[in-house]
Amino acid sequence: LETKRNGFARFYFLSNDELLEILSQTKDPTRVQPFLSKVFEAMSKATFNSDNEILDMVSPESETVAFVAPVITHQKAVEVWMCDLEESMRAAIRGAMEKGVQTYPNMERTDWVLDNPAQIVINGSQ
Repeated sequence: LETKRNGFARFYFLSNDELLEILSQTKDPTRVQPFLSKVFEAMSKATFNSDNEILDMVSPESETVAFVAPVITHQKAVEVWMCDLEESMRAAIRGAMEKGVQTYPNMERTDWVLDNPAQIVINGSQ
């Protein structure tokens, strides 16, 4: 377990039993869904396609942010694709922030607020 936690430090937020549950289901990445909110604070679930690629993240408030590119989980260790997921989350927020800041001067504020994720609205309008 320590080896897996060293590979993906956010696994330290999970109990041994929870981590064992994730590791025992390596063939089915969707089994990680119940633990995402413990590993990533503002992420309640992820959307998977038929190839088990992760397409976007969904907040507890049901706000969806699409990834720049799908996160490939096929034939990867859990800790490896979870690191890829973390990086994709950063890239998605970075891309959404760029879009939000660039569109801010050209849109009505109410439309802009409704068109962007809450984190972008809070940060981009400052």
